[in-house]
Parts: sequence; C-alpha cells; structure tokens
Amino acid sequence: MQDVYESARSLFEGFVARREMVYIRADIVDVLLSFARNGIAYLYLISRTLEQGLPASEFLLYFSAVGGFTTWVTGILSEMSTLHLQCMELSTIRECLDLPEPFRFEDGEPLEAKPGLTYELRLHNVRFRYPGAQTDTLHYVNLTIHPGEKLAVVGLNGAGKTTLVKLLCGFYDPTEGEVLLNGVDIRKYNRKDYYQLFTAVFQQFSVLETTLAENVTQVFENNEAQLSRAEECIRKAGLSQKLDRLPDGLQTHIGKEVFEDGIELSGGEMQRLMLARALYKGAPIMILDEPTAALDPIAENDLYLKYSDMTSGCTSVYISHRLASTRFCDRIILMASGQIAEEGTHDSLMALNGKYAELYAIQSKYYNEKEGESDEG
Repeated sequence: MQDVYESARSLFEGFVARREMVYIRADIVDVLLSFARNGIAYLYLISRTLEQGLPASEFLLYFSAVGGFTTWVTGILSEMSTLHLQCMELSTIRECLDLPEPFRFEDGEPLEAKPGLTYELRLHNVRFRYPGAQTDTLHYVNLTIHPGEKLAVVGLNGAGKTTLVKLLCGFYDPTEGEVLLNGVDIRKYNRKDYYQLFTAVFQQFSVLETTLAENVTQVFENNEAQLSRAEECIRKAGLSQKLDRLPDGLQTHIGKEVFEDGIELSGGEMQRLMLARALYKGAPIMILDEPTAALDPIAENDLYLKYSDMTSGCTSVYISHRLASTRFCDRIILMASGQIAEEGTHDSLMALNGKYAELYAIQSKYYNEKEGESDEG
C-alpha cells in the first residue's frame, strides 16, 4: 500500500511540476513580448522628440495612449483566454445534455402497479458488461422469478449478485439478452412506471436530515394516515424500542448538521430505517441487498423471523453472502463468476454436496469458532 501511495504521489508531484513550468514559461514570454512592444513604442517617441522636437504635451499624449492601448490589448487577450476555457467547459456540459437517454422516461407503454396484479420477472440469455470493462460481469444468465416467490441470491463478493439485481430493477439494460416482465421486454415500458414496481434496501443508502416520519414516507407534512402507516412500518422493521424512547416520536429529527436537537442513528438502526422505508412503499417486488450487513446477530435473527411477515403478498429477492441467512427462502441460487452455478432449496443444495454445501460448511465452521471464542472470553 505504501508503494502504491508513493507511486501516486510521485506522479502527482511530477504533473504539478510540469504544469508550473508551463506557467512560468508563459509568464516569461509575456514579459518579453510586453517589454519589446513597449520598448519599440517608447524608443520611437524619444527619437521623434530628439530629432523633430516633438512637444512635451504630444509626447505625454502618445505615451499615455501606448500605455492604455497595451492595457486594453492585454485585457482583451485575457478575456478571450477565459472565454475559450469557459467554452471548453460548456462543451462538456452540452455533450452530456445531448447524450441520448438510454431509458424511456418520457414515452414507452404505461405501467401501473394495481392491487391483485402479479408479476413474473425473467432474465433470458442475459449478458452484461460495464462500460469500459474488459470482461463480462454476467454471462448468459437465465432466471425466472415467479409471482410471490421468495428468492435468495448468494455467492462470494464479486460473483455478480448486485449487478443481477440492478438489471432486474432496470438500472441498467443488458448488453445482450432480455429482461422480461410478464413476458414483455422491460425496454418497451415507461421506465419511471417500471421503477414503481420495486421497493429496495441497497447497501448504499441516504438518510435525510429531516424527521423520522419523513425519512420513511419521503413526503413532507404527513397526514394522520401516513403517520400511522409510517409507525407501523418502523415497528415492523424492528425499531419499536428506539421509537418508544424518542421524546418527539415520529417527529424526532435525524442528524445534527441541520437540527441541533437531532439524533444520530447507528449503522444497524439506519439499515432498519431503510427497511421501514421499503415496507412503507408497499411495492409488489421487494429487493433486499445485504440488509443485515450492519446488524448484530440478535437483530439479524429477529429480521429472519419476521421476513415472511414483512414480504407477505409480494415477490422478494434477498441477496447475501451469508448462506445461513437464506434458509427461509423458497429458492436459492448460487452465483459464481457471473453465472448461476447451483439452484434449489437449502436442503436440495446441501444434498447436492456441491459448491453451496462447501461454502455453507466453511461459514458454519467459522461462525462456530467465533462463538467458541466468545464463550471462552
């Protein structure tokens, strides 16, 4: 790590030195040109005065005119340089604005999430490569998620789990293949309408510097019905004890940068708050990407016990690298090197005695050893 730091620092210092040298050379050239320009003009005026007896008043007039002209020319050239730099910056912005919109936000077939409707998601021969990458992240994945199914996606870091979910959510379009909703390519739908079908808890999230209720509802000035539902979702997400201890309840401010009376939440509490936000939306498809990463073992187990209740009536996709956390799901797929390596229930995958069983045994041994160390301590 130190070698990498020193190498990066050396490159940066070299760049700064080269840039400063360019500026110094430019300043030297500017001084020399100014000296030559003014010197020629002043020598001419002096020679006129000595040879032709130029009056002092005219000498001062021409002398001032030369100085003023020099100042004007320098100012014009400086403004032209500034204008050129600003045009270059604006051209970058214009290029960005002129880029074609990859998703259909303004047109496309309308899509509305209605109560009672069911949705089947299917990936058909999906291959995906991030822009600028040299290799594919997903390799010809075929997967069907049935309405109401609780699917677990497991695998080691870098296996393609999160990328798979981003394709399902419509954040990216596949490089090759199709993502189908009830048999229709999602690229035909209005993308904003498609997003309304999903509620998600991702590994990266933002907690707003506002009240607890507004963080959940994403609406300012909530009515009684919204507040009641927000409280229900907060308690369902496992924040009942925290809520009961807050003097202002749902109106408690989060964060201290905006409000002096705000509170700071722990990592696990923020993750539960994001879960409450996802529950509040009530979309027919729920995505949970490592929702227990910041939770302690007791809180994690509590979430597992409540998972069926929280996802009742909707399709859910649960992503985790902890294999023991997915036994409550209807089906498990193991991702490896951008492909579905194994698929089935926990019991069937253990009976298969393949990669899933191997990883499960390794993780079980690790957690048992950690528990033993804790007991000894």
